[in-house]
Amino acid sequence: MNCIVYEKKSGSIAGQIIGLLRGSAGDNKTELYHSIKALSERLRSSVDGLAVMVLIAADRNDLLNILAVRNLFGLIRVIIILPDREEESVSLGYKLQPRFLTYVNGDVAEVHAVLNKLLALPDSNAGI
Repeated sequence: MNCIVYEKKSGSIAGQIIGLLRGSAGDNKTELYHSIKALSERLRSSVDGLAVMVLIAADRNDLLNILAVRNLFGLIRVIIILPDREEESVSLGYKLQPRFLTYVNGDVAEVHAVLNKLLALPDSNAGI
């Protein structure tokens, strides 16, 4: 299964998540993107097998840019990491229909636990 990670800046959150995934058991492929353009191009091409996407919004503008390409997500399961706890950010984040929503100052271990569960789901649970 693929894990696609987007973080606008080369930040520590994506690095921590990828490091934890590499330390986990399983045969998962992780891809990292730093621009909406690159992410969009990737999503326009075939996504082999089921995928989980971790979207780390740097700020409100970045969150709006992510929302602008949500039609490309298809059946990809989304985890969103919001830049703040403001009501508008949370409302925008839920428009992505995430499997899990947290914040940049949240616990990366929680994201890792959710990712492990999502990556372990068999193909028959694609609609979950």
